[in-house]
Amino acid sequence: MDASDKLLQRLSLSSEELVAALTTPEFYVEILMIGVSVALAFLIAVLVRRRLKHHLRVHPPVRLDPEIILRPASLLSPLLAILYLSIIKPFAERYGDGGIWVNAVVQLLFAYVIAKAALILVQSRPVAYLIAIVVMVLAVLDVTGFMKDTVSYLDSMSFGVGSLNLSILQILQGSVILVIVFWIAGAFSRTLETYLRRSSSLSYNARELTVKFFKILVYFIAVMVTLSAMGVDLTAFAVFGGALGVGIGLGLQKITANFVSGITLLLEKSIQIGDLIEMGGIDGHVRQLNIRYALLETFDGREILVPNEELISTKVINWTHSNYLARVEVNVRVAYDSNPRQVIDLMLEAAREYKLCLKNPKPNCFLREFAESSLNFTLFFWIPDVREGRMGPQSDVMMTILDKFQAAGVRISFPQREMHIVSGDTQELSNKA
Repeated sequence: MDASDKLLQRLSLSSEELVAALTTPEFYVEILMIGVSVALAFLIAVLVRRRLKHHLRVHPPVRLDPEIILRPASLLSPLLAILYLSIIKPFAERYGDGGIWVNAVVQLLFAYVIAKAALILVQSRPVAYLIAIVVMVLAVLDVTGFMKDTVSYLDSMSFGVGSLNLSILQILQGSVILVIVFWIAGAFSRTLETYLRRSSSLSYNARELTVKFFKILVYFIAVMVTLSAMGVDLTAFAVFGGALGVGIGLGLQKITANFVSGITLLLEKSIQIGDLIEMGGIDGHVRQLNIRYALLETFDGREILVPNEELISTKVINWTHSNYLARVEVNVRVAYDSNPRQVIDLMLEAAREYKLCLKNPKPNCFLREFAESSLNFTLFFWIPDVREGRMGPQSDVMMTILDKFQAAGVRISFPQREMHIVSGDTQELSNKA
């Protein structure tokens, strides 16, 4: 006898048993007990809910939403019904139809409590309704005795996909497990993400990396669990993993190198979002740190995608790695007839008068070189935030130095090479004239 014949035979037998039960007085006695218990539980639950609503309306909770209390109160009626049915069960076994119908109703009420709890607790409505429907269908099949025959019938309806043989039962199981497992994975991922984003012990980059990694891991496990429940042979993925490894080794070397470099940057925090960096003649602010590349915004508005591998393998100047302080350098050449000590005093005075010049570290000025036609001086001063730029402070201090030199009669010298060029050009212009 095949599965469909067994299911039809079970249906016919159940209908005969039901007709036979309807002819006995014990059946009606037990049904009456069940009806009284359920009605009493319903009435008491309604009264309790009304009393609770009135109390919450008169004395509303300060830090708690009233719905958080009222929604679980909807489980009161089935729970009271289960309690009352458990009390009358001995009487049903003695005076009724052996307590068969009481046990069936209790089992259905337990399933209803689980389904109702899912509707209350699960925020995703499709997932909540799916859980409720599955629980109630399984409870009805189990109570009526159709579970085994229905499972056999659905398992007998199969079809082949290549070398894989799937039945309707496996597809239904896989679909339900897929939805529930993915919902659990999503809820776990969101909870972990919320916890990590609030954690102050991890940097922003480390939190983002951890969240992305766990999302991928959780959903990968969810897919594997679903495929395993559907009866798919997971050893096929070992071959796929080997082929993927060969592909990475041959054609995805750069992508893999950038991926690993991105993880390294996020973990060691040597470069972070907002840092001012300089590399290969390019300087700018780091606006994004991705798994494959970093987005660098230059001062002229260009956005440059720098592969992570270059940030690891080449020399990078990070102006804001530990602090935002920056030293500005000003080089000046003056004539030999100038007083060097006066020049140093004037340059230091120009730096101290600048509003962004820090007192600590204090500015310094040095005589650096006796050149062919000039005395070369270098002024160093510090500014508090390099992200605001160094050219502006440098230009402002140089203009102040120029004003002070002109007022003091200090002459700025030109290099000898430039003087020769000027002399030659002047001589050529004279000859042409």
